Amino acid sequence: MARSNQLRGVLGLLPTPYHPDYEINTADLRAAADFCCRSGQHGIVWPVMVGEFYFLGEEERIRNLHAVLEEVNGRLPVVFGCSGVSVPQVLLFARAAQAAGADAIIAMAPARTNQAVAIEMFHRLADAYQGPIIVQNAMAYAPLSGEQIAQLVEEVPQIQYIKEERLPGPRHIEEVHRLVGHRVKGIFGGFGGRQLPEELSRGATGTMPACELADLLVKVVERWWAGDEQGARELHLRLLPLIIRETHPFMRYILKRRGVFTDTVERAPAGPDALDAGDRREISILLEALKDEVEHFPFGPE
Repeated sequence: MARSNQLRGVLGLLPTPYHPDYEINTADLRAAADFCCRSGQHGIVWPVMVGEFYFLGEEERIRNLHAVLEEVNGRLPVVFGCSGVSVPQVLLFARAAQAAGADAIIAMAPARTNQAVAIEMFHRLADAYQGPIIVQNAMAYAPLSGEQIAQLVEEVPQIQYIKEERLPGPRHIEEVHRLVGHRVKGIFGGFGGRQLPEELSRGATGTMPACELADLLVKVVERWWAGDEQGARELHLRLLPLIIRETHPFMRYILKRRGVFTDTVERAPAGPDALDAGDRREISILLEALKDEVEHFPFGPE
């Protein structure tokens, strides 16, 4: 499969769906990938934190990568999340992405490591995978400084994109844009798109939010690109009350209401994040205010 030459805009992150026995629901994962394609999103990423990579076994993760690629069939670029519990596991996933023909890979350092390990890992990723590499620079996973990112980009040409998630996000996006914007193909924001307009104003070329409302964030980005900053900000403000509620139960609930997921099973107990009747009532009110913007997969009944 030929790899995409450019990633930009809104790349939807797939939550991982499960059967009641906690096995991955591959049919629903395929449906989520198809939803991204048919609702106008610009790319697909799986599995990162939204996809609960930390809950997934090696075999099931690689097997379902093949299922996602088969479902997408070249309609959108597919980025495989390679983050893992150790550097050897990250490299295993990178080699699997190479064999499967993923368009790009994204990774962050394993938990409880440090910046030196992160830098070594990205050098080694370039040997395991020959396509574009996305550095996910997340707060809790040995985040690199802007200067370290710049040095890494200089040393590893396959690093073509940065997903910047240090707080405060927009300020660090501007920092990374200043340092490497001329040497990478794109800089993405995170945090569900909560600060998307400011990120775009500071040099971001896109965002990677969970996919359940990402088609509406596509409209924010595309209005911005078209020069309609006011329209982009207005829609973003209407989305914010939903985005700030985003949890794994919320994502699954919205995807089920849009006819994408058949179940909302969690692989681990949702605890205080579980939705109650009041949550669902408020979400329904907020969705009603956005229904005129939805072109595909309308919100079904609760």
